[in-house]
Amino acid sequence: MPRGGGGRGGGSRGGGGFRGGGFRGGGASFRSSRGRTSGRPFGRTGARRTVTRSTQGPYRHRSYRRYGRHYRHWYYPYYRPWYRRWWYHPWWSGYYYRPWYYSPVYVGGGIIFIIIFALIALPLLGIAMAFPFGNADTSGVVNYRSTETLYYNEYWYEYENINQGNEITFSVQSSPSKISFAIWDQPFESFPLTTKSGSFSDQFLVHSDGYEYYSLYLKPGSTIDYDFNASNPIDFFIADGYNLNEWNSYDSYSFELEINSTMADSGSLLITASMGAKDYYLVWYNKEITAVDVEFIVNYTATDVIDLTEAEYYVEAVDMISETSITAPNDGNWYFFVYFDPMNSPEESTSVTFDVSYDTGVNSIDRWIDFRPILIIIGIIVCIVIIAAVLARRSQKKLKAKAPSKPSAKSPYVKVKPTPSVTCVRCGSELKPNDQFCRNCGGKREGRAVGGSSITTPAKSKICAYCGSKIPAKAKFCGVCGTKIGE
Repeated sequence: MPRGGGGRGGGSRGGGGFRGGGFRGGGASFRSSRGRTSGRPFGRTGARRTVTRSTQGPYRHRSYRRYGRHYRHWYYPYYRPWYRRWWYHPWWSGYYYRPWYYSPVYVGGGIIFIIIFALIALPLLGIAMAFPFGNADTSGVVNYRSTETLYYNEYWYEYENINQGNEITFSVQSSPSKISFAIWDQPFESFPLTTKSGSFSDQFLVHSDGYEYYSLYLKPGSTIDYDFNASNPIDFFIADGYNLNEWNSYDSYSFELEINSTMADSGSLLITASMGAKDYYLVWYNKEITAVDVEFIVNYTATDVIDLTEAEYYVEAVDMISETSITAPNDGNWYFFVYFDPMNSPEESTSVTFDVSYDTGVNSIDRWIDFRPILIIIGIIVCIVIIAAVLARRSQKKLKAKAPSKPSAKSPYVKVKPTPSVTCVRCGSELKPNDQFCRNCGGKREGRAVGGSSITTPAKSKICAYCGSKIPAKAKFCGVCGTKIGE
């Protein structure tokens, strides 16, 4: 089921603020506007928060470590080129110099058959047992339960597409705080904001070096009107949670309103934009020895309050909703909202368990009919791939058949038969292919007698003095013209 969460601004309480008390330096605590240790501020500051499980998936960031000319990666010891990674393995997609459609057929077509089985056979098996592509059972009924932790001024939601006339059955439990619950066919941001008024009064006894307080969560533009009477002089002030904690710890503080040693007072405080949306505490502190009896009345107006009355079903300030049913008046996405209204409970967080059962109006057969065109398109694509692969393999076989059976003489892998050697008919020395005269005796290649020559090449000369040919070492006659070489 789609799900999510977030935070929104204040709410309203008909019964008044939340009472507390303590002694200076004691163990009393106050909900503060200070940020939490994680760096994320509380919802009372107006910050949004997603109340879902942590993001999961295969996408992880891992850093590179340099080792010489290579880069080390989390999935392989050294950096590999793009065509050697696991998703481009030659058994599947071939080498980078081969066509993409060649390798699957090259390995026998096993991967193609696996794809066909996964895309066609598995959905058929799934529809035979239970339709796998949804939260509903085969008849289209969803039974869902979830438990979440909400912080104050946050909301959590689920939604599902429900047809008109289908019944929605739900129940909600919250502990230890009270929550508001609503069902609507619009997202939470569509709820309008309104201004609500309220009042509360009380009478209590403040002991020596002790204090009593009431708290309200208000946003800028809200007002607090107070009127009190005391049996003896008493200090009265209005402060946020942070400064109240500082005052209780005997540290420096700054109050929004402070009146010292008075027996009666009345007035009004406007929450400005610079003061912000937070908890405001009305505190009576007795620094005298004698206990003081205090009687007061407070009227307030709260601005930008979430108005849940637009929802199809809503209930506010409850800790449990017994099993209840409503009927969807129209088709569409229906949202189930659980809102931790900061005006309804003084706690930091609450645990919410939500159960819902409803009929989507779409059974497994209907879903299969809707999904069938997608399977047909997938089947056509698979067939095209198979045909292209088979044609490519046939073309490879034809090219192999046309290739010459005898290897070329220039191939480095072919042994070339040596040319039969030719010897001189006179002295029996071996003659090279280009020799016209024997290099040992000077006889002509055709077997005629050695011709006389009046020119003699000097000894140790590298060039024949008659024809200019090169003379190898230890030669007695020129191999081209037969000129004698001096000793």
